[in-house]
Amino acid sequence: MFFALVKKETKEHIFSRKGIGFLFAVTLLMSTLSFSFISVKELSLLDQPTVVMTMLKLLLGINILISMVIGSTMIAGEKEKGTLESLLLTPLTKRNIILAKLTAILIFWLMVTLVSLPYLFVLAYQANIFPTILLYLYGVGTVLIISFSSIALIFSTVFASTKNAMILAIMAFLITAIPMFLSTTMKKSGLAKVISENSPVSASMTAMKDIFINKLATSQVLIELLPVFIFFLLTVFIALFIAKKVDFLRGE
Repeated sequence: MFFALVKKETKEHIFSRKGIGFLFAVTLLMSTLSFSFISVKELSLLDQPTVVMTMLKLLLGINILISMVIGSTMIAGEKEKGTLESLLLTPLTKRNIILAKLTAILIFWLMVTLVSLPYLFVLAYQANIFPTILLYLYGVGTVLIISFSSIALIFSTVFASTKNAMILAIMAFLITAIPMFLSTTMKKSGLAKVISENSPVSASMTAMKDIFINKLATSQVLIELLPVFIFFLLTVFIALFIAKKVDFLRGE
């Protein structure tokens, strides 16, 4: 029954017109960026680790947003369509329902990475960093996707409106991403400092730089990634805890 629900969610959200459109958009973006790095003179002068980092940042950022859009519609969408009742009448527990929907999002992430790997391989070929790219993409990247998808599912569970769930989920991501848009000076004081020091997005970007540019030891990078793993455990725990809120619209 669990895998039947995963199949259903994959068909509705991944192999639907919306899912294929998202996948096409990512492919188009990767193609455009790869062509730019090769054809534009200023960009072609960048070293390969910097090019790869730019691609990874965009790939992660865009796919986190897409995953949150998909996740925010999964429970609230069932409420709006009136299909939640039939889902709750299955032998699946509410936590299994959440896990099945999260698995479907991971399938989408896997498809996106498979499409993106040839581009990353070509861009990183001479620098011999493709194994490191795989480790970062499937290690750190997958953890981030699960974390932010869990946030989207939390809002989708709590609210009956997909619109409200989507807006709040994206706002949560943007708040954690604030340090990326601030100067070094601004990050050293006030709320910006607190967010910068605890943001999983900020920690993942710092770790990326230390992996590909500074070549720091694995142990030191893992310490920098602590906010990412703590955020992962926290969001998944809350998503499973709040699964009991998966109920009929207005408690009917």
